[in-house]
Amino acid sequence: MAHSSNGRPSVDVLTALDRVPELARELTGARYAALAILNEQGTGLEHYLTAGVDEETRRAIGHPPRGRGVLGDLILDPHPLRVADVRKHPSSYGFPDGHPVMRSFLGVPVMIRGRAWGSLQLAEKAEGDFTNSDEQAIVALAEEAADTIRFERRAEGNEAVT
Repeated sequence: MAHSSNGRPSVDVLTALDRVPELARELTGARYAALAILNEQGTGLEHYLTAGVDEETRRAIGHPPRGRGVLGDLILDPHPLRVADVRKHPSSYGFPDGHPVMRSFLGVPVMIRGRAWGSLQLAEKAEGDFTNSDEQAIVALAEEAADTIRFERRAEGNEAVT
């Protein structure tokens, strides 16, 4: 990410990326959405941006996910994943105390040069399960997020993601 003089990502980049989960919700009718962005080494999360979760719930949940289970699958096997009940998925790692109930799930990797650099995740579609059309829209949105990440990391000279 492009950084300000204090070494943090620029406000413009975070503002642009912070809009992605909310837009994903609007496009699909999902109650919850999140954009996970790996750090430049690919070893952990740099950012976990959410929409649909209020501050009280966020505090109750505690730490953001660590990329295990279904969320880790999106990085290790970077293909769209659509399931009716994420809790029953073989890779499900469970939810922490205070986490809202989530069943329907759609996740897509954020790909840069053939490598997953994060994921866009949605849960709890308002009416039924996520559709092929939802998946196509979220894949396109994840591509836009990838372009933003790639541009900003290129601006700071990280050739690994450009």
